[in-house]
Amino acid sequence: MKYSYFLSLSHGVLFSLAIACPGIGETLEEAWKIGLETDHLLKAATENTIASQAELDATKGGRLPTLNIGVGYSILDNEPTALAGNGQLVTADDQALSYQAMVSLPLYTHFQLSSLIDSATSNLEASKFAEQTANQKVKLKIAEGYVAVLLRSQQTEVAISQKQSLAAHAADVQNLHDEGMVPVNDLLAAKVALANARQVHLQVQNQLDIAKAAYNRLLNRGLGYEVTLQAIPPTFPEIDLDNFSKDALKNRPELAALSEQVDALLLQADAAKAANGPKVMVTSGYGYRENSHQLHEGVWQATVMASWDIFDGNVSKNKGLALQARSRSVSEQRQELETLILLQVRQAWLDMEESRKRITVTKETLDQAEENLKVTRNRYKEGIGTNTEVLDAESLRTVNYVSYDKASNDAVLAAIRLRYASGSL
Repeated sequence: MKYSYFLSLSHGVLFSLAIACPGIGETLEEAWKIGLETDHLLKAATENTIASQAELDATKGGRLPTLNIGVGYSILDNEPTALAGNGQLVTADDQALSYQAMVSLPLYTHFQLSSLIDSATSNLEASKFAEQTANQKVKLKIAEGYVAVLLRSQQTEVAISQKQSLAAHAADVQNLHDEGMVPVNDLLAAKVALANARQVHLQVQNQLDIAKAAYNRLLNRGLGYEVTLQAIPPTFPEIDLDNFSKDALKNRPELAALSEQVDALLLQADAAKAANGPKVMVTSGYGYRENSHQLHEGVWQATVMASWDIFDGNVSKNKGLALQARSRSVSEQRQELETLILLQVRQAWLDMEESRKRITVTKETLDQAEENLKVTRNRYKEGIGTNTEVLDAESLRTVNYVSYDKASNDAVLAAIRLRYASGSL
């Protein structure tokens, strides 16, 4: 009896040791570090940020002078000839080498270039916020996988404890049956309960293996990699729901990314409308064309050119209107996301509070379930209780441990989800 009772406590002892010994197993912080270095979606977000930076640099390059160098060799079927009075005058050779080097610089673009640069800057900021979003999503996925392994591990310990406790009870019933003190029905019921406990153990062990494989995939490791994780004691923040909600609207990178996208689209609209505004450009360079009939074959030149597309069929105007409409669309999406984020915060908060209450309730019943099993087994041995009462007491004890583990891990996960929802993960 002492042996079986000790086994029934093994799950709680192991859980307590895992919390008390910080050096046992992989920690969540270590898992985050590994996952953030290997996650493909996060790497993709990082590459998008690099691309946005390159696009900004390319747009800024539009303010710099451009240098063009060209060279060519032409062959004509006849020498170019002009009429000169009653005669003819050859003006160029039928074969000629030419080359040029020209520098161009925009002096005024009606704010088109500056708007494009500001738009690219906003897109870069949006990409950085998207990278932060990916970072937090990866951490949340890893945390969910981590807690799933913890829960399955604890459920496996409960299943082992139940199997061992029922095995000890079946041995007691066998001894009592051999002495003719209990009917065969009690023995059969005890053996059936033990068989069911063995099946449950196999099922939860399989679920544990699956949870470990899913967790290893998140860390880009071999699916069969053996992991031992450090348990996370549930903690409850003291900040109230209103403050979490305010922090979420201020800190969530998704909202900041959408705000930057709105700004980028509005600036692109300004650039589109500026396309048919006045422009001023200066060009300068040297050109050479081989010509034996020309006094100066090489020429230096400088040109200041002003242009203004007075009417372009409303192309620029409509492009600007389209971009403004897209910016309003993104703004509406942002407002919708705000409501979803507030709902996420509230849900995580309520889940955490529910888990806190469940922990209190289930923790109070653990010792009672253990004592109930002990008393019921003693009553059965003394012949004043039934085998059904013993099996029910064991089932009740198991359910209480499962409920306690579920509540504890739900609380841990709810706290992590609350941090994610408020943008502080």
